[in-house]
Amino acid sequence: MGGAILVTGAQGFVGRHMLAELGDRARPVDADVTDREALSEALTDAEAVVHLAALSSAAESWQDVAETWRVNVLGTVNVLQAALGMRVLLASSADVYGNAEEIPTPETATVAPASPYGASKAAAEVAADQARRAGGDVVVARAFQHEGPRRDERFAVGSWAAQIARAEEAGGGTVDVGDLTAKRDITDVRDVCRAYALLLDPDVPVGTYNVATGTSVEMRQVLDVLVGLATCPIEVVQDPARLRPGTIGELCGDASRVRGATGWAPTIPLEQTLADTLAAARAPTERMASA
Repeated sequence: MGGAILVTGAQGFVGRHMLAELGDRARPVDADVTDREALSEALTDAEAVVHLAALSSAAESWQDVAETWRVNVLGTVNVLQAALGMRVLLASSADVYGNAEEIPTPETATVAPASPYGASKAAAEVAADQARRAGGDVVVARAFQHEGPRRDERFAVGSWAAQIARAEEAGGGTVDVGDLTAKRDITDVRDVCRAYALLLDPDVPVGTYNVATGTSVEMRQVLDVLVGLATCPIEVVQDPARLRPGTIGELCGDASRVRGATGWAPTIPLEQTLADTLAAARAPTERMASA
């Protein structure tokens, strides 16, 4: 496999890391995925498509449910139709599982999303399954939480890192937080992109693959690591406005399927991920790029 790979959502958090992972083979897709005609013109002369473009915040999905479904479902349908003959990797989410009964959660677990975002991703997966049944070469990657440099402030880790960076500039300050009791399986975004690249191999069977570490950590511990890296005093303040509806208690994935199919395993420890995230947040140009 050595042809061009198209990447939707290439300017997003994961997209920029995906471009770095693919190197010269990557071609960003600038077309709006909800514009079927423009997308059909853009998805040509390539070997594969990595479909990342989506409204990706579970919290924000409650504010505009219809738009979340429009972008995440219609956009996926358009990509699948425009990319006939190519391998398509659909970046889905562990949010499709909701509050899973089995932890770590395998791909065979019941899909029971707890947010409009999770529901839209589950619907996008149905579209992917239909495309496969019609002969399409489609792989679904259910990525569990992933973090790393340039994570934006709509998400907890990105927000915490940015708040700490601003507090350091001021010689001290606070970090406003929401619920810290949730447990999450956190993979470095660069490891996630490496898994996506491996799943593009046409020898990897079509299907659905969890991308996860297999171990969850309480978000309070994640915050403790970031605060411990700060170069100034930090006070943690719980802000009721940051509490979200439909919060899932624990998300943790069984990644044995992707490991068996590709040999993938995460290599970057959480402490390094968080250190790199904070280092990027300290750089003004990085903060501007993630806004």
